[in-house]
Amino acid sequence: MVSVKELLDARYVTFLDCETKDECLNTLVDLVSQSENISDEPAFRKAVFERESIFSTGIGLGIALPHVKIPEVKDMTVAVGIHAKGVYWDSLDGEPVHIIFLIAGSSDQHRIYLQTVSKIVLVLKNAKRREQLIVAKSPEEIISLFHTV
Repeated sequence: MVSVKELLDARYVTFLDCETKDECLNTLVDLVSQSENISDEPAFRKAVFERESIFSTGIGLGIALPHVKIPEVKDMTVAVGIHAKGVYWDSLDGEPVHIIFLIAGSSDQHRIYLQTVSKIVLVLKNAKRREQLIVAKSPEEIISLFHTV
């Protein structure tokens, strides 16, 4: 079983200052699309935005988990965006989002995909951990907060 920390790569962790959800999603899609795991960037971008249009991935507590499983993703890839100020996301609780995990999985990675989402949610349920993520100063500091999952 793969850990979240193993899936995180400092190249795909960023600090956001975008004004809108769409700008944030585009930034994270651009970041993940640099991965060799994304074989078709336009299809990936389209899938992310289509998924978001179905139902907001803003789950509350300042967290958004945009996610897709498509054939154009060769292997699980995760990007993290931290937005210190917060951005409106149409979240379940109506609050701004500060922590965004964009999760890209292959169509055949159902089990690891579900495990990854549940592990991320487990870590983010902890208010202290969320605060540590929001005030983190480097990608490495963010990744280190996932040492236990």
